[in-house]
Amino acid sequence: MCGIAGILQYRSGGAPFDPRDIVGRMNANLAHRGPDAEGLWSSANGLCHLGHRRLSIIDLTAAANQPMLDVSNRYAIVFNGEVYNFKDLRESLEKRGLSFKTRSDTEVLLQGFAADGVDIFSKLDGMFAVAIYDTVTGKLTLARDRAGEKPLYYVKGSGYFAFASELRALLNVPRAHGGISEEALGLYMALRYVPAPGSILKGIHKLPPASILEIAADGTVKESKYYAFSAANPAPTPPLSQDAFAEQVEAALIDSLRARLNSDVPLGAFLSSGVDSALVCSLLTKRLNTNLKTFTVGFEGDIGSEHAAAADIARLLGTEHQTFIFGAAAFDEVCENIGDLLDEPNGDRSCVPTYLLSRFARAHVTTAISGDGGDELFAGYARYAAFVQKFGKTAWPSPAAIARTYFEQSLPVFPWQGIRETLPEAMGAVMSFVDAQGAVFAAPGRNIIDGLRMLDFDTYMPGAVLAKVDRMSMRHGLEVRTP
Repeated sequence: MCGIAGILQYRSGGAPFDPRDIVGRMNANLAHRGPDAEGLWSSANGLCHLGHRRLSIIDLTAAANQPMLDVSNRYAIVFNGEVYNFKDLRESLEKRGLSFKTRSDTEVLLQGFAADGVDIFSKLDGMFAVAIYDTVTGKLTLARDRAGEKPLYYVKGSGYFAFASELRALLNVPRAHGGISEEALGLYMALRYVPAPGSILKGIHKLPPASILEIAADGTVKESKYYAFSAANPAPTPPLSQDAFAEQVEAALIDSLRARLNSDVPLGAFLSSGVDSALVCSLLTKRLNTNLKTFTVGFEGDIGSEHAAAADIARLLGTEHQTFIFGAAAFDEVCENIGDLLDEPNGDRSCVPTYLLSRFARAHVTTAISGDGGDELFAGYARYAAFVQKFGKTAWPSPAAIARTYFEQSLPVFPWQGIRETLPEAMGAVMSFVDAQGAVFAAPGRNIIDGLRMLDFDTYMPGAVLAKVDRMSMRHGLEVRTP
């Protein structure tokens, strides 16, 4: 888990500034993401400059620092995240004759790219934002994980392409943006986040989840997707019982959790009173025999606070449990600086508790497992059933009408009429975004709830939920893994 940054100058014309100096400044802005080491690399031709801040999780030696070059010195990588199946991938690459100098997942990803090109990304089980430069062709390749756990911002300027893990870092690039985007502000008011590929600032973009961006030496850009989540799995024949389904889900979760236990630093878990985190902690302790440290945040004087129920669950599971109770003073302290902490606006109401929980947990562990993403994958939100009950499963005039009704009536933030009155130029962007999401309901035979799951997986989860977890945890150099 780290922070990455870089600048590629085009062969047809360079950047109107000192790119190495700018990358150094971007590194400084990302220090909270990687407190353990800093690296800066420049290509021999002086056209590519890569920066890295490291949070050491796997292979704590200096040999695993970044930027890293492959054995042939052709490819250079900066990588933020974790590849959970890197040991299996390494074994497969070794059978093909490749050798390794470190025990890191970074080197496995780098050597895998050298061997297979962009095809390596579809083989990864992990969370990542990565940039790889080819010193022979001059091409820079960026990629982001399937669910959008790790962030990646970029700007394409005159004579250069720049990228970074956070928006703040790109502000070091002169004239990188044209101020706040009114369209993005309208989308934020409608959604409580700014969806990819846009950002709150004109000219700066986010790479969408499961995407690859290839920037040629002359500045030509090619974008592609390597994965799309689908809820349209065929029904088993013969149909499975509920118990059989439960066993399949348990086995899948155990496999996912086992992969996420690989760490060379102390590891713990977030625990609330919810089903997702309780199930994760239960499987870790009862099925994987993990001596688990668990962490909960509570609200002083709030009868709805989950910390008492979480403590009961921890006692039942036998975890080493710790609770942090915060009051109004701690809340106010965070809220005074929330804009800077978030990097880009995010209206998820659990941002402050997540920040405080991460700060508390970081005093004891370096990485933590959470239950985020369960509601989207398993239809856990009450709004799914309420939507179907209120609006029905059929007789819709169009797929776009389903999406409009869901966003406007089941996910209200600011009323759309208010956006029309205050930001009339932005409503076109809101409607274009919402109407485009209707495509998930167009598949023949797909029920409404499966469509809503796909919709939230593609939009709400990376836009609000996972972005919140990444920003709030990485402000403390804490890696959070979601099974």
